[in-house]
Amino acid sequence: MSATTPGQVKNIIRRSLREVVDPSPSKADVKKIWEFFDSKCVYCGKGLHKEKKEGHIDHLVSSSCSGSNQITNRVLSCATCNEKEKLAGPWEEFLVSKNSDEKVREQRKQKISDWQKLHKRVVLSKKVLTEIQELGDEVAAYYDEKIQRARALKKY
Repeated sequence: MSATTPGQVKNIIRRSLREVVDPSPSKADVKKIWEFFDSKCVYCGKGLHKEKKEGHIDHLVSSSCSGSNQITNRVLSCATCNEKEKLAGPWEEFLVSKNSDEKVREQRKQKISDWQKLHKRVVLSKKVLTEIQELGDEVAAYYDEKIQRARALKKY
């Protein structure tokens, strides 16, 4: 395994601060997601095996686009759809691109809608999200400063 880079550390710091106000789904929530979506990718329908770690708990709206970690914004996805194709794009557009059959596409969209209706959605204000981002930026800047000092020690 390769060494963790300073950039990765800064991302970890930012994510951990966000976890305080917007925690990721619990193990019980992840189990509910797998069960509700019948162990299939919500986008392409591929069957997934939990024990083989094939499924991803994907953000419908990515965190980089102010999407929350709430269970209403999380669905089961295969690695290909999550990591290589959808990325941070709008999930509705991605669903259209993955399903040329309108009936299948509408069934999958309805499944997502049913999932969201089952769970109470707590809206995080833009102010809270902005403040968390700013805190992350402050900590990352402090970390950058300390990295520069550590690198300067290499000269001695």
